[in-house]
Amino acid sequence: MKTRTGFLAVFVLPLSLLAAREANAQSCSPPYFVEQAFPRNAPEETRWKLCWQVIDGPSLVITGAWFRPAPTAPWVQLIFDARLSQLFVPYHAGSPRFLDVTFGFGSQSLSAKVCPAPAKIIGMNQETCKEVRDRGLVWENWGDSRRGQELVLWSILHAANYNYIVEWTFRDDGALIGRLGATGEISGTDAHMHGPAWRLDVDLNGASGDGATLFRHSEGGAQGSDSHPAITTENSWHWNTYEFSMLEIHDQTLRNANGKQTEWHLMPTVSGIPFHWESWTRDPFWVTRYHWNEMFADNLMTYTSPPEGVSNADIVVWYYAGLHHMVRDEDTNMTHLMWVGFMLRPFNLWATTPLFP
Repeated sequence: MKTRTGFLAVFVLPLSLLAAREANAQSCSPPYFVEQAFPRNAPEETRWKLCWQVIDGPSLVITGAWFRPAPTAPWVQLIFDARLSQLFVPYHAGSPRFLDVTFGFGSQSLSAKVCPAPAKIIGMNQETCKEVRDRGLVWENWGDSRRGQELVLWSILHAANYNYIVEWTFRDDGALIGRLGATGEISGTDAHMHGPAWRLDVDLNGASGDGATLFRHSEGGAQGSDSHPAITTENSWHWNTYEFSMLEIHDQTLRNANGKQTEWHLMPTVSGIPFHWESWTRDPFWVTRYHWNEMFADNLMTYTSPPEGVSNADIVVWYYAGLHHMVRDEDTNMTHLMWVGFMLRPFNLWATTPLFP
């Protein structure tokens, strides 16, 4: 059962799970409710509002996110719950093969050294950094240009000798970026992978009526073509660099002022996709029907057997990526951050160019 109270995402859980989460229960009020208008210190053009909490295991979880594309426009819900659902660390020798989210590691309290002003440390245990950053050029035309801004929330998941930076970015153009960074002290020289899997409960314009298509590009001779096959049942899909593969997530009723269907596109930002012995790691894209108790990516084979329909439904999108860590001499004392992630970018949300002129 999925319910909403104000801006707080509430899950109805069995007593065993409720007890496990009781210590992490947080209400969606400041500082766990964040609202940010863009541009900062100027008349508003766009705005985000969101709820967040920190939970042992996945660390920083977004428990609701809404975007407003103009001061007088209605809010568009994007996220009901977005989290790191597993963190797979297999070593090349075949063992060990860690599932770090399952271990339930906690998050680290932050200091002004890692989150200096004007950024703010927020949260009951000072575990989250809130920053508003310049994100560089949005567009440029013969000397005329516009720079953009973004709201960034991040926490540190302390997993044995590794520290993982769990980061969520909300851009002024309606894009949401999820990233995981790996850093820490290395024990040994064995090459290994860090495989984050994100569970994205995308409730575009509300929980019902959502669906997805798989974008594919192809080249034939001197001509190119694009296709958008509909995803009708729970399944997984490859990422093909030659096809610019991505998932296109839509709502049956959400249209822009031109009458075109509004979507958010799930786009990988990776250097490669891991492929391991475990079946759930062999595809980066998954789409399932929403069930409150389906939370861990390493159980995706069970969640999709038998497959349910995902057309015009309440769906969850999963994305699996990987960092390949071939240990170098430069890692002797401390491994510098390595990043991997994805972008959810709006498509046909506006009827014309936003943030212009």
